[in-house]
Amino acid sequence: MDRQRQTIELLQLLGDDVAQSVLARLEPEQAARLKANITVKPSDVPWRPRQQRELLDNFEEFLQFALSNEIQKPALFDAGDDEQSDVGTSGEVQVNDAGEQKSAESEDREHGAEETPPAAAEPPALTGDPVIDLQTLSIYQLAQALETEQPRTTAILLSNLPYKLAADVLSLLPEEFRKVVTKELSREQHAPPILVERIARATLQRGQTLSSAPPDRRQHVDRLADLLRSVARPQRMGMLAAIEEENPELNKALLKRMYRFEDVTSLEPRTIQRIMGEIDGATLTLALYNTTADVREAILGNLSRRARQSIEEELSFQTHVPESRVNSARDTIAEVIARIDQESE
Repeated sequence: MDRQRQTIELLQLLGDDVAQSVLARLEPEQAARLKANITVKPSDVPWRPRQQRELLDNFEEFLQFALSNEIQKPALFDAGDDEQSDVGTSGEVQVNDAGEQKSAESEDREHGAEETPPAAAEPPALTGDPVIDLQTLSIYQLAQALETEQPRTTAILLSNLPYKLAADVLSLLPEEFRKVVTKELSREQHAPPILVERIARATLQRGQTLSSAPPDRRQHVDRLADLLRSVARPQRMGMLAAIEEENPELNKALLKRMYRFEDVTSLEPRTIQRIMGEIDGATLTLALYNTTADVREAILGNLSRRARQSIEEELSFQTHVPESRVNSARDTIAEVIARIDQESE
């Protein structure tokens, strides 16, 4: 089979959307020549399984060669941002009777024997059929493996999975990507079995390298804010200063996320009193709506008797307050907490 015929066969295997995308990147004359020879209707394609498999094998080898020789891009995120994990996949582990095992371990310790590290969990048994074996992955592994694919590729695979599994995975995809995949699912899929098998095998291999736990979908600024909250204040201030010098906008965003209304429970009484002196009664009453007992007591316990009675009376009349108004009031107090904490540096 000559090179042009191989290209035509490959484009037919990959589908109309991919073919059109490829043709758009070729020289007009070359694209026109290929397009004239591409069969549009899948039913007209003379599928030849052995030749198709050889063609896909050659293409995959070439693709792996191209990827392995590409210059690596520097990582632009920290280790905590990596959603992939080298931890092995989950599986059932057979153990002996608990009492006997404990007795044996106790005897070993009495004789000074070194403790044997726990055996690694056995991976789920695979059938050799990649479409079936995908069900050994958690829905989180499967969703993460698919969200980096083209929408049509994801739709092809989902349409070949059990309905419940496909629905669960679809619900975990990022919203915008999920919408596009859903549109693809609304179209009838004509992917040949050999292509479905290739997609399933690649997805299975990728999914096995991912964590089976739900991924952290928070934005980078939220993860960084949580990290800074756990750092001691002197070090945190130095880190914020360095961030402000490098990226003032990021620093502003961090300050808004680092300080929260609930932080009043960890503040000294005089600091709480200073904060309350800058907050009007209406805002404070809204912020206290349906809050926890410790937060309420931390605030009310640092008000004058008259101010406390007034706030408690207002709270007794509150029946339903929109969540947006409550959050807005709490954000206002959090901003005051942030400013006072920065001023006291």
